Amino acid sequence: MGVASVSEYVASLNEEQQRHICAFIEFMNAEYPQLTNKISFSMPMWLVGKKMNEGYVAVSAAKNHFSIHFSDEEFLNHLAESLPNCKKGKRCINIKYGDEKSFYAVEESISDFLKIYCTEGNSSL
Repeated sequence: MGVASVSEYVASLNEEQQRHICAFIEFMNAEYPQLTNKISFSMPMWLVGKKMNEGYVAVSAAKNHFSIHFSDEEFLNHLAESLPNCKKGKRCINIKYGDEKSFYAVEESISDFLKIYCTEGNSSL
């Protein structure tokens, strides 16, 4: 059975995982409060619209890295090219714990990602 809330997800992680995942959650909630935050596929996810096919950013923890997931494969491919220390997974970029430079680069790229999904009817992004 999956987790039901973001706090439940965070509580299931070890200390190092919590530190990185919480930093990303706090960043997203502070910088993009207009995005809908929920648990989907057992991980924290921010929806650009009302449905996943309208764009999303998500975060998940693994043993040796954490992953930032994006709904746009083309965007992800471009991002991965600019982050030689990170590996690309399926619709995600994997960041090793402690690689703050790559983490900040991904955070900075999120506004560019959201511009892809910004439409006239959703110009608050």
